[in-house]
Amino acid sequence: MLGQDIIRDFTEGNTEAFERIYGVFYKEIFAYCYRYSLSRENAEELTHDIFLQLWKTRDYIEPEQGIKGYLLTISKNIVFTWLRNASRKKRMRTEIETYFILQQEEHLPEKRLEASMSLSSFRNTLNDLPPKRKLVYEMIRFKEMTYNEVAEQLSISRDAVKDHMVKANRVIQSMKSNKNYMDYITILYFLLLPALL
Repeated sequence: MLGQDIIRDFTEGNTEAFERIYGVFYKEIFAYCYRYSLSRENAEELTHDIFLQLWKTRDYIEPEQGIKGYLLTISKNIVFTWLRNASRKKRMRTEIETYFILQQEEHLPEKRLEASMSLSSFRNTLNDLPPKRKLVYEMIRFKEMTYNEVAEQLSISRDAVKDHMVKANRVIQSMKSNKNYMDYITILYFLLLPALL
């Protein structure tokens, strides 16, 4: 049972108090995340995000009201967002497959030509990224590795992985406005779909 003194110390930025809270609630939060994600890796990542959000928003906590209710609210919001994004990703895979099943017989040669031109631009953009940023992007986008897995494999922090992804995505997004960016759906099919299957 956590006393108000520990919660108050936590709201003031005391890391030892945070570790006490983490130790008390970790198993419960992990079990909640696992129940919905059905994956230890995803549950670990979600649990990390939940406690990180708890730390970032500690100023809003009222010690006399306890911390469990606030932590559970954060958990529900983060897990709900993850589920919504996972659902969108699943729909995206289905849409890509359906699109090309309908197109391939009549238009496949033309689509391959467009893809080769667009893919060249895409690859050039990737090659212009700093080496480690490019590697992080490819591991997450093409191999579907989690942030934690990439961080462990490359011996960098999870926050560093996030920073690389944010900056890489900015560059990729800017490519969309370039006149040489011709067919994003085609790129998704010929480059990304094999990694999604």
